[in-house]
Amino acid sequence: MVIDTLGFEPVHGFPHIERVMKIAFKLAEDFKEVNPLVLKLAVLLHDIGRVEEETLRKHHAVLSAEMAKKLLVQYGFSQEIIDKVVDAILAHSFTLKYTPKTIEGRILSDADKLDALGAVGIMRVFMESTYRGRTLEEAINHFYEKLFKLKDLMWTEKAKKMAEKRYKFMVYFLDRLEKE
Repeated sequence: MVIDTLGFEPVHGFPHIERVMKIAFKLAEDFKEVNPLVLKLAVLLHDIGRVEEETLRKHHAVLSAEMAKKLLVQYGFSQEIIDKVVDAILAHSFTLKYTPKTIEGRILSDADKLDALGAVGIMRVFMESTYRGRTLEEAINHFYEKLFKLKDLMWTEKAKKMAEKRYKFMVYFLDRLEKE
């Protein structure tokens, strides 16, 4: 279903989900209380609302949470699992500014933001900018308006360290870009 919905669109599609999954489970190693099922479901479903976001003019995290809830109810998951997955999905968004109530929510938030940083983050900015017809200047502004703020929004210690390294690489890249 996730592949059918998001496909292989490289910015928020299945390759993004695979990267976020890998990061999320790396972060989860530090927390015994993490429910791996909740984390896996939340990662898989966190961006499914993106396909309807522009049409319905509703925030993708809210749409993703609603769609995930409906799907998980349909497949008979417990209310506890559903609530935790919904919390994590709402928590992953930068613009929604939702505070996660669960460790899975904090981990998904960190993992999704980490995928927007570093070399992969740079690639994603320029892919998205090309897709949306943005100029180079608009793409560069995105670093300052959003991406450089992400390192200060991490919840877990491991993510904070990873974010700092990725942030420094992005600063180096932009410095080189400006010099060229």
